[in-house]
Amino acid sequence: MVTKILPISQPKVIGFLHHAYPLSILGNHDEYIPWFYNNFIQIICNPEYFEHTNDHLVDFYFPNDRLFSYPCIETYASKPEFSISEIDIVDYTINSINNDCYVYTHVDELYIPNRKVNKHFTHNILVYGYEDEKFNVLGFNEIRHFASTQVPFEDFRKAYNHADYKLTILYSYNNYITPQFNIYNVMRSIKDYLLSINTIQGNGFLPPNPIFGIDTYYYLKRYIEILKSGSTKADIRPFHILLEHKTCMVERINYMREHNYIKNPNIHLKYKEIEKLAYIQRNIILKYSISLDPMSLSNLANSIDLLIDKETDALNMILDDLQSSGCSID
Repeated sequence: MVTKILPISQPKVIGFLHHAYPLSILGNHDEYIPWFYNNFIQIICNPEYFEHTNDHLVDFYFPNDRLFSYPCIETYASKPEFSISEIDIVDYTINSINNDCYVYTHVDELYIPNRKVNKHFTHNILVYGYEDEKFNVLGFNEIRHFASTQVPFEDFRKAYNHADYKLTILYSYNNYITPQFNIYNVMRSIKDYLLSINTIQGNGFLPPNPIFGIDTYYYLKRYIEILKSGSTKADIRPFHILLEHKTCMVERINYMREHNYIKNPNIHLKYKEIEKLAYIQRNIILKYSISLDPMSLSNLANSIDLLIDKETDALNMILDDLQSSGCSID
């Protein structure tokens, strides 16, 4: 059988698959880097998480739909089952890959090998190739690592047919657009983050009463108190997203130093300290999720206060440094 594997890369953000999948495609091409550093600055908190009506407490904020807002990627939303003639999802996926399209769709992970599920669970998946009667796919494997695995065609067919939600998106890389770095967009996003506001509007979905920027940390402290009460299971995702946020900021600072936007070398050192603190916090939650020992949470709230202070200082240093170089959005 013919084999075809489309290129993938390790994405800069893996906390949620709606970021990881497109970034896995874009990461093969350096053209997207200026766009990446224009974004992934603002974060959003969804208070509905505490009402158990949404399972995303913290995420990166995207003004527009986070599945369709990436440059250098053409997207086509489709529902193969809506075709007049019956379409087999395996044939549909093979044909899409043959036409250099990555296939984002939904499957029942009970039928997907190397997944940690023991009941019916519809989840998204990205198919990027096929070989030996198997699809090459990306997702979180049985040990919760973002990884490439394989799915036999028949298992994939069953998984798709049993999914209770079937949005399918085809992603195709193109080089029609060359994104440019916009320092003013970065400054505006940093100011919004510090003020816990959002001035960059779009047409993406927003939850009722969203929380932005620094104020997100106060909701994390509320979440820690709920964990201490033993009334909910630990969710490491909010802390992992915040760690990725700090890592992205460190990389962004390096990029701005290399392109002579930032002059003060202490800014990088300060943000490396913040990244290390976020790493420790993520590991505390990970440890608690295994041990369930509330003592491991005892100092976490205080360390969040420390993180707020350190990050506020570092972000103001960035703005001061940029303004001293003549950049201003006032």
